Amino acid sequence: MSFYLSSFTKAKCPAPVLLSMGYIVEHAVWRGWHQAIIYTTDLESDCKWSILSLVKCLGINGIASALNVKERAKLKTHLGIVMFQRTLRLNATSRFIATVNQITEFEMNEAPFDWLIMPKSIEGLKAISESLNATNVRFDQNIVEFQIQMNLHNAYFNVYVIQVFKMRLNSTLFVAFLGEWNQKQSMRSVNAPYPVEARNLMGEIFIVGRCNSSKGGSTLSDEEASSTPELLDNVLDFLTQRLNATSLSRYYVKLGYRSYEGAWTGLLGALMEHSVDIALEPVTAVTSRQSDMDFIFPITRTMCNIYIRHQETSAVRDIFLAPFSPQLIACAVCVALVASITMMIISKTCLTARYMSFTDAIIWSMGILCQQGSSWRPSNAAASVVLIVSLLFALVIYNAYAAFITSVLSVRVATVASLADVLQSSNIKIGYVRNGADQMYLMSTKDVQLNAFYIRGYSEAENLVSSTEEGLVRAAIQDYAFFSGQRAARATIRSLSQARGRCALRELPVLSTRAQVAFPLPSGSPYARPVLISLLQLRSGGILARLEAALVPSMPQCEPSSGFASARAADVKTALFVILTGYVIAILIGIAEYSWENRKGIKRHLRRRWRQIFNSKDHIVNKNSSLQ
Repeated sequence: MSFYLSSFTKAKCPAPVLLSMGYIVEHAVWRGWHQAIIYTTDLESDCKWSILSLVKCLGINGIASALNVKERAKLKTHLGIVMFQRTLRLNATSRFIATVNQITEFEMNEAPFDWLIMPKSIEGLKAISESLNATNVRFDQNIVEFQIQMNLHNAYFNVYVIQVFKMRLNSTLFVAFLGEWNQKQSMRSVNAPYPVEARNLMGEIFIVGRCNSSKGGSTLSDEEASSTPELLDNVLDFLTQRLNATSLSRYYVKLGYRSYEGAWTGLLGALMEHSVDIALEPVTAVTSRQSDMDFIFPITRTMCNIYIRHQETSAVRDIFLAPFSPQLIACAVCVALVASITMMIISKTCLTARYMSFTDAIIWSMGILCQQGSSWRPSNAAASVVLIVSLLFALVIYNAYAAFITSVLSVRVATVASLADVLQSSNIKIGYVRNGADQMYLMSTKDVQLNAFYIRGYSEAENLVSSTEEGLVRAAIQDYAFFSGQRAARATIRSLSQARGRCALRELPVLSTRAQVAFPLPSGSPYARPVLISLLQLRSGGILARLEAALVPSMPQCEPSSGFASARAADVKTALFVILTGYVIAILIGIAEYSWENRKGIKRHLRRRWRQIFNSKDHIVNKNSSLQ
């Protein structure tokens, strides 16, 4: 205390300012500041050396300091703001309000920033409270004021610490006493400021925006509408109790989207104008929305899909030779050759066996492999073993072959399996909801394929539809690819009858459109943390799990069509090729054999024909010479 008094005598700095330095340093260390911004615009000039001492003491404790900063701080966490004020009167607060507005303009009035304000007297404390009550103090703002009461005769002083905050920007300022500080007890008798997570609205109004569909009104065909109003009512009741608030619901016709001019419409437009505190409608957090609003708690994940009807492949399915890889064909040929050679050797070495030529052996082995059998009966044990092994080998090959053909004919194979396949197909028309959220998404995305999808659909305006139901029904009966959000499309498909194509549609996922579904809040909302904590507590109750299942329904489970697909001529083209090639080769070989066996008669016939030709030529020449 003697240090403060001697310094006060020399420098003529007000005693409350000198006495506050120790508390400011301890408060900064106690709150874990990394940096402090000190505003001295309303402080006496004789206190400059005291401020320099404060900066030095903060630096010794690892806290960087800056004076009268007039720009936005780059550090967003553990940053303290210290403001010294003269003895203010109720009508002389213009400088203080200007400083507060400047700090607010720099966005340093949020939860990560600690404000520490030091009025010099009770009158100054009242004036500061009146000034803060007239300014836009946020719900999540941390403001601590401290007042020094000293007794110079007893060389003793106390610091009384209070916290002030507002429930809403236009509500009354609330004050909470945190404790008393002195040099002996230090910070032991001072309570920590109430964190944002522990605060509640104390009965103030909490404005909730909802769509008419949640109240039993008309459903939204071109937007993401909620089909679970009961679950959303449960969420609202829990938030109201957890925040100790009075909920006020405002209903809007549509969820809304960002127009060509960049303005938001519907419920999202009200959110951007801060007319509501939260939109209690699950909204997909696409990029265009994330840049303008906050999504604090993901409920589930969704994406956009392309919906087309089931299509059987028009490509050729080679079910004759497709089961055989080149290695398997080579193995079967080698087995046939080995079996043929073995049987030929046995027939030559065994006297009791019937003689079998190599050609007969090849025909016999091919009959075994093709499950056609043979009239030849083995006459010894060696030949019997070869026959049994060959039959077993043919049995395994034949069963595998038959199983493959069955699987090919029983499984549908689609030629269109992705977004790229849709764009490459000239027979498929492309469409989406005209002037809807899906069209706005396709316009704003940077995905090259989705941009091509949008341009192709926009160039054929007759393919655009007015509702999700119209697009899905059209996709079920035509070669039509319909782009839509997963939530709205699946809910619409489940409401369709089977006659209108409920079981005729399938999804082509567009993985680049994956996004989270959450409740949106205005950007930088002061209620973000309390709402986040409430939703985390609500998850343990199971309501969010049921809401997640209801928001993204599954595709309807339809019974598969019975029976197998019939084989077409194109499916067995290799078999046709083999049989035709075999016939041609057989005819050529037959001609060659006939020519070889009758080669003498053919030679005589050819000679006779040549002689007739030459004799006719000589006769014509002689006739012409006689005429001359």
